[in-house]
Amino acid sequence: MAEFGGRRIHPPYEVGPRLALLLDMALVSGRPPLHLLDGGSPDSWQELDLEVVSQWKHLKEAKCPGCGRQLSQHLHNSRLGREETLEDYTAWSLDCPAMQAIAEGQDMWKTSNKAAIDSHSKGTSPDPTMGLYWLSQGQGESLPQPDKS
Repeated sequence: MAEFGGRRIHPPYEVGPRLALLLDMALVSGRPPLHLLDGGSPDSWQELDLEVVSQWKHLKEAKCPGCGRQLSQHLHNSRLGREETLEDYTAWSLDCPAMQAIAEGQDMWKTSNKAAIDSHSKGTSPDPTMGLYWLSQGQGESLPQPDKS
């Protein structure tokens, strides 16, 4: 499901409903996934069992860097009974008033520091934006304070 160079890389297997359930049961019960199927075999873990369950545990714990959901949900969504697709999601936008206030403040700063910005663009003075950080402060909020340790 990762993207590399603009192309999507899928795992070399499909995590269907039965496999997802089996791996979840192995995590909860502590029994090897294949031995959960045959019931009578001893509970000795093979290296492959450990690797598969370890990878599934990682996918259940790891978060997608894009949306923050579990990676395992993208590979197999138990509610849908399949791998997720683009069509399963709707994009929404949210106007953040704090970021809008910062944008307005930046525009005012650029206007009042136009000479310093132009001078830097000509290479005759230091960058006036160096070390400049923007914060927003809502009603009743205090600005961050340095640690006094």
